[in-house]
Amino acid sequence: MKQDYEDAFRLVLPRRSYVVVRIDGRGFHTFARDLERPYSRRLADALDQAAMLLCQEMIGCRFAYGQSDEYSFLLTDFEKENAPLWFDGNVQKIVSVSASLFTGRFNRIFNGDAIAAFDSRVLVVSQRAEVKKYFLWRQLDASANSLNMLASAHYPHAELVGKSNAEKHELLFAKGVNWAKQAPDFKRGRVVRRSAGSDAWEVDLTIPVFGRDAAYLDALLP
Repeated sequence: MKQDYEDAFRLVLPRRSYVVVRIDGRGFHTFARDLERPYSRRLADALDQAAMLLCQEMIGCRFAYGQSDEYSFLLTDFEKENAPLWFDGNVQKIVSVSASLFTGRFNRIFNGDAIAAFDSRVLVVSQRAEVKKYFLWRQLDASANSLNMLASAHYPHAELVGKSNAEKHELLFAKGVNWAKQAPDFKRGRVVRRSAGSDAWEVDLTIPVFGRDAAYLDALLP
């Protein structure tokens, strides 16, 4: 039974590659509709705490980047000889355990009436430069989401349909609202990384724009 059925679709990640595990909220537009707008610190804190737990659990985790209702974790196994890969690279275990751990910790911290759910997916990236592009992409998405949430807090959806980012900024300025003055982590996301000179994990709420400060991301990537 194990050979013919259980292991029939068993996928194993290649060794000596960059692995990204992305956790994403399921149906969070509905889950978060009664939270404070445009941004919820309670939601962000629960996501950060869940990410810190997963960073501690994942073998080979280097750092994690979070924004909106998602977190991306970078795993590697090439810094040391015979360095292990989480669950020996078993994709089914990686996605199922990462999603369940994140979901469990988030719900315990958030302690809401509704139960949140998260899915998980795995990406294998062969080149360091492509890994940088991935996190640049997620941060660009963070800024776009942030602007949309701020605009949606001041204008009905019908007035925003088809509007460019520049037009959304102009609409906000008309109401005396400046997206640039919002909290840095709600504009650019957060990073969970190891504290300097320590094995403990910490959340950085004041990360720079990756495209402008290449040194920050370079320092995180092995």
